[in-house]
Order: sequence, then C-alpha cells, then structure tokens
Amino acid sequence: MTLYPYTLLLHIVGVIGLFIAISLELIITSRLRAAKTTTQAHEWLTLGRVIDLILPVSAVLILVSGLVLTFSVWGLNHAWIDLSLGLLILVGILSPVINGPRMKAIHVAAKAAPEGEISASLREVITDPVLRAYVPIPGLVALGAIVLMVLKLDWLGSGIVMALALIASLIFAFSLKR
Repeated sequence: MTLYPYTLLLHIVGVIGLFIAISLELIITSRLRAAKTTTQAHEWLTLGRVIDLILPVSAVLILVSGLVLTFSVWGLNHAWIDLSLGLLILVGILSPVINGPRMKAIHVAAKAAPEGEISASLREVITDPVLRAYVPIPGLVALGAIVLMVLKLDWLGSGIVMALALIASLIFAFSLKR
C-alpha cells in the first residue's frame, strides 16, 4: 500500500487551512478599515486567534507533506516545486515580519482606545498602507503555487504565473476601499 494518497490528502488539508487563515486575515483587515467603533474593532480582532491556531498547523502540514511528496515521488529540480517551496518559506518569513508588528500595533491601539468612535491614532494604525498592500499577497501567491502544482510548469511558465499573481495582488490591494 502506498502512502501517496494520504500524504497528498494531508497536503491538500494544509492548503485549505492556509487559505482559511489567509482569507480571515484579509477579512479582518478589511472589516477593521470599515469599523466605526472600538467595539467593532475588538470584535474583528478576536478572529485573529483562529488564524493563530490554523496557520501554524497548516504550514507544518504543507511543508512536511510537500517534502515527503517531493522526495518520494518527484525529486527536486522541478521549477514548480522549487518555486513553490521557496515562496512558502519566503511568505512564512515575511508575513510575521510585515504583518506581525502592524497587527500587534492595532491590538495595542485598540486596547488603549476609549470606547466609542475609532480614535485618529487607532485609525492610523488600522489603515497602515504597508499592511493594506501586503495582506492580499500571500493568498494570491498561494493560488499561484496551486497553479504551478497543477500545471507543473517550467521556470519560464512558473515565473510568469508568479509575476501575474504578484501583479494581481497589488491591483487587488490598491483597489480596496481605504
């Protein structure tokens, strides 16, 4: 009996969890920008706990099952594998570095803000342009990685797909309402 289907299933479950976490982050940041009161901001910030649970488990499932699939079935030296693995690691590093401090600043400002309308200082950290620009990138990069895994493209095709994913994420980020 081969472990391939079970490993692939774990990989897909990890990807689904990743997309749930990424979607929640996009929803939270979007709803925070639309929030009118600190109570609304606190309600949306509580969803961050779900991300804190789902994201690490999903990342481990993706990484471990992906490495098992790579070494047992495919091997390295495939553009779609190398690029997907590299992007998973890059996003895994960049997200806590870029989003982490900004989301923490929002939590701190929300706790310090008086009840009622969102204060100017809280609004300022919520509308951080770097956070706004970065939040869509992991989701579209992950979608690009799925395209790579399905189509199993060479380096040129893989590069084009990921460039399109990055361009689409920036267009998406800047089309969101302030």
